[in-house]
Amino acid sequence: MDREELSIKRHQKIAGLLKYFRLIMAIFYLVMGISIAFLPLFADISSTTRYVFGVMLICYGIFRFYRQLKSNENQHED
Repeated sequence: MDREELSIKRHQKIAGLLKYFRLIMAIFYLVMGISIAFLPLFADISSTTRYVFGVMLICYGIFRFYRQLKSNENQHED
């Protein structure tokens, strides 16, 4: 194998790892948003602040998940 083939394989491995990392982070934001908004773990923070911050995290998690799906669709088209 020459250097170009090795570089392409390395890039593909990194891209695969990043895909899973992005998916895990999207799930993390969703879980944290649900935890902050609806579980009594953060009872010392006012309920309004918890709900607003929790909903923001949930929306961000959904946005990241949507971007990951779109990214996957674009890769399959190429």
